[in-house]
Amino acid sequence: MGSIPLTATLAQDQRKAVNMGRSLTDSANHSAITIEAQDRGKEAGYVIYVYNILEREHFVEQPPLFPHFYIPACKKGEKFSFTMLPAFVMEPYCKPGTTEFYYKNVDGRKCATSLLNPSALPGTDWKSQQQNWNTGDQFGNNLNALGSWWSLTKPDETERLTAEIKIFRERVNQTMNLLVKQGETLSTQGQKGMEQITPLMHFAMDYLGKQAHWHMASHHMITCPNCGDPVKEGISYHRNSFGDKCIIDRERYEQSIAPERARKVSASPDAEPEQVDAAVPEQAVPAKRTRSAKAK
Repeated sequence: MGSIPLTATLAQDQRKAVNMGRSLTDSANHSAITIEAQDRGKEAGYVIYVYNILEREHFVEQPPLFPHFYIPACKKGEKFSFTMLPAFVMEPYCKPGTTEFYYKNVDGRKCATSLLNPSALPGTDWKSQQQNWNTGDQFGNNLNALGSWWSLTKPDETERLTAEIKIFRERVNQTMNLLVKQGETLSTQGQKGMEQITPLMHFAMDYLGKQAHWHMASHHMITCPNCGDPVKEGISYHRNSFGDKCIIDRERYEQSIAPERARKVSASPDAEPEQVDAAVPEQAVPAKRTRSAKAK
């Protein structure tokens, strides 16, 4: 039996409809990305610095622009750490009624504000970082209160940066004292209150050098071989319970005071060595305290 001849074919407009349907399907499954020409190539001539003055790193997650933004901790002995943001950040958006994504430039200062303290968004005024913008839904996200801030000041602009550090150091001190008070209040509320004491409250205790029954020290403590007071392991000297300077490692102690001693010499070049040493607070290692014998 022969094959049945075809009696119908697709009209030209039907072929166009099929091709358009395939195009829409492909577009939906593989979103097209288009960059707006007018938003490309904007150069501000500066970058935004995000500073941190605490020995505590921060991770902020704000996708899609910042799925994992990292602010490094300030290393011990250094004044600050920093990371950078561009002056403009490309933000994706979808035009209504289309499946295409476009990009537009967003002020990097606005992004920095959102990362460090969402409650202050959309402000771009640097001074707004000094305000207490705490809201209920963003509690705990105010990194300005924890010594992080954005700035256009470069790391080598020492005078301006020192002034900014002073501002946020005072802000940090206020925050740490408040956290300690909260911890002390919770510690009086029994086991339930103790369970609500946060790691940040313990961090505040370490930052201020305080001790309390509710705070477990995060440093290994040893007994000072000279005076018997509890001290952090590895230090070269400390102030004992009498307020005297107790030197544990003489060599390391001399190294630590050498810059201060040199500064005193440059300030008073005609001074005798004994006078310079007297200007640098130093006392001999106190003898161990002994209990007095009881009278028989």
